Amino acid sequence: MKSGMLSLRLMVLITDTEAYKKIHRLFSEERIPVYHQCRGQGTAKTELLDICGLSGSARLITAAIIPKVMTGRMFQRLEEVLQIWRKGRGIAVTIPITGLQECIRKLVDQELCEKWKKMEEGEELQMKKEASFSMVLVTVKEGYSDEVIDAATKAGAGGGSVIRGRRRGSEALVQFLGISLQEEQEILMIVVPKEKKGEIMSAVNARCGISTEARGMIISVPVEDMIGFETR
Repeated sequence: MKSGMLSLRLMVLITDTEAYKKIHRLFSEERIPVYHQCRGQGTAKTELLDICGLSGSARLITAAIIPKVMTGRMFQRLEEVLQIWRKGRGIAVTIPITGLQECIRKLVDQELCEKWKKMEEGEELQMKKEASFSMVLVTVKEGYSDEVIDAATKAGAGGGSVIRGRRRGSEALVQFLGISLQEEQEILMIVVPKEKKGEIMSAVNARCGISTEARGMIISVPVEDMIGFETR
């Protein structure tokens, strides 16, 4: 990392759709310069919704770039503004960023570096709980998300969130995998305990993998810190 530049993280926040005004105000107050939002559909079972405090099925998914040292501060503000963790209003996770456009990094540094660059690693605000989770990302043909969730929950997952899109790629991918790139896709985000990640991915692959009618592609990414989710 260049001298004076912050170590960055992607914070993914999954909430009820009604929270968008509070999130916008919070991010403005904390001078978060760039974030993206989309709407999704929740798939969690009733008991998991009780744990997370999420009602209904509509979800607002927010992704923001923040400095690593700011994670504790942002989690505290999410508790204050959205009551995440204490009363349960959703889930927030942070994921390490390994690459970023220089112009975006400069923008983040310009807005946030002055306040945070002097904070040493040992001075970071302590997390409520050390994360021991991974996020499994699955893309399948439209209409197969229920099968993915069924396979994942039987292997130990609690549920997930779904957004819709379209798969794009090269002709080489079409020939190698024998899939269509123009068909509508469902993209699932499933937060799972690390110790169950392999079993869950294997179960989803067997049920909805690339060789099945669902044509699923499955990856996992590490979750560094997390609030809003408790296992029983």
